[in-house]
Amino acid sequence: MSHATDSIAVTASPRPRTRALALACLLALASPWAMAQGNDTPGFGLNYWPRSYKGCEALTDANWPAARQAVAADLDLMKSLGADVLRLSLYMETSGYPAGVGSSIDPDYCKHLPDLLSTIENAGFKTVIVFSNTYLLRHQAGTYDNWQDPSLGYHAQSNGYWQFVMHSKAWIDRMVGLAGDRESILYYDIQNEYDADRANIDYYFRTIYSESAIPAGKRGISILDVPADISSANWHSIPKQLEVLGGTLSHVEFHSYPTVPKAGCPLHGDIESVYDQMRAAFPASTKIVLGEFGRATTQAFDPAPDAGPYLPQCNTSEQPDRRWDEPRQRQTELDLIGRAAAKGIPYYLHWMLWDNTPKSDDFNPANPNHQVYGYGYGPHAPKDVIGALAEQRGRVPNADFEQLAQIGQLPQRWDKGSWGPANSAPPVSLFVSGGPNSGEAATGDHYARLQAQQACAACVIWMQADAFDIGPGRRVHMNAYLRSNLAGVQMKLVQYDAQWNVLATNVAPAMTASGWSWNNYAVRFREQNPASASASWSVTTVPGTARAIVTIGGTPITAPAILDVDAVSVAAD
Repeated sequence: MSHATDSIAVTASPRPRTRALALACLLALASPWAMAQGNDTPGFGLNYWPRSYKGCEALTDANWPAARQAVAADLDLMKSLGADVLRLSLYMETSGYPAGVGSSIDPDYCKHLPDLLSTIENAGFKTVIVFSNTYLLRHQAGTYDNWQDPSLGYHAQSNGYWQFVMHSKAWIDRMVGLAGDRESILYYDIQNEYDADRANIDYYFRTIYSESAIPAGKRGISILDVPADISSANWHSIPKQLEVLGGTLSHVEFHSYPTVPKAGCPLHGDIESVYDQMRAAFPASTKIVLGEFGRATTQAFDPAPDAGPYLPQCNTSEQPDRRWDEPRQRQTELDLIGRAAAKGIPYYLHWMLWDNTPKSDDFNPANPNHQVYGYGYGPHAPKDVIGALAEQRGRVPNADFEQLAQIGQLPQRWDKGSWGPANSAPPVSLFVSGGPNSGEAATGDHYARLQAQQACAACVIWMQADAFDIGPGRRVHMNAYLRSNLAGVQMKLVQYDAQWNVLATNVAPAMTASGWSWNNYAVRFREQNPASASASWSVTTVPGTARAIVTIGGTPITAPAILDVDAVSVAAD
């Protein structure tokens, strides 16, 4: 079987000389009695921004080419984990709109927002655009709102707040104009985490609602404090403001950080109860969304035992965020995802993929510059939650190699193969490796190792998962974390009809792993295949497709030849 095909087109296939042998090997190894079933319930998504979180600086002429490549890889990963929706937060100060009387905008900032949105749309995502106006927040000393900072000049003028609001409106209008009329945009969040306790926030909301360019059918808001900010007894609450406006919202969000205390209590760990309260406060036409959720982590394992469930009691004397380990993040994330889906919440969005957002003043764990809610410490350093999501939401069976793993034994529901000219195929072994506390696995405790003891520059070795059911016209997204000394490592999707006849073979771009460390496949193949850098790679199943098999392999140019594989994420639209 050839893994050297260059094309990434949907019709790509191995070279004709090796195609029959390759497909015969795959067919012989298929396991039709052990089909995998994905459970990627709709509505899951993430808050996102291109890596390093420079805001609209990433969307300037100088930075967009590199950012575009990173975005395409991130989209492949998120799609392969079953994500459907992305929530993009825009900040005035990083959008080329510095606040201040007489300030001027930088037109180059956010210039490529249309390209970012098109890239996201073409990858199959819906989008939420969020306006996070930090000038409405309290000054660091807590004595006045940020817009009142004397250096900005608003506070010294009798109509200073109006000027600030008009400046904010101009920023929002420009972003809406750049975004354009896109069906893929679900709604605009007028202000991230509306808090009725903030002075004049009601005037700000009413002005942006009534006078900004946000389309009437796509107005939304995220609310921080439930039930206070949805109470009919609170004049500044959103329902009261809508009553004054005679208006409505298409979407209203709440956020959930179950281990982050707000006034001594977790922030909405009880998502079912909060959803019910929100549902009762707004018309049936308004969708209630879990716009942010997450749990921080900064290390693989915290030896301090949990005293109880992950939702701490209110007014506890212990800081719940003291525990920042990956197993607890994985537990909390999967729990919230499962509960949100079971409750029928239409969208539930994790904060974020790679979390390089500015840190909160009141939250400073190990990293002083960043928050730590992301699904990885970086693109090539995933946290355990990625493997857990690949296994729980994906279509590949035993995707994280954690199911009844026995070190040195064949991983459950995976098999191996090799091919070489003139019967020269090298013998290969496939076994579970790693183990608890070994620190070797990219995610979880275990990974799979494919190994050959002889080199062969004309040969190919591979491992493959059990087949999974899938129909025609489904868009399949794939990614994995790989560590290898093979050349031309590739992922492949082989499609079959109901009688196990091969219908199509699709080969992703090849990559060579960098050093002896884990590689995010979608990132590495873009670095090494410039023609594939800016588009999301996926496969649309052909007419007649009933099932498919994923393989991963390459050429053993060195002995021993090793391919380590972990967190194989495969999902379908």
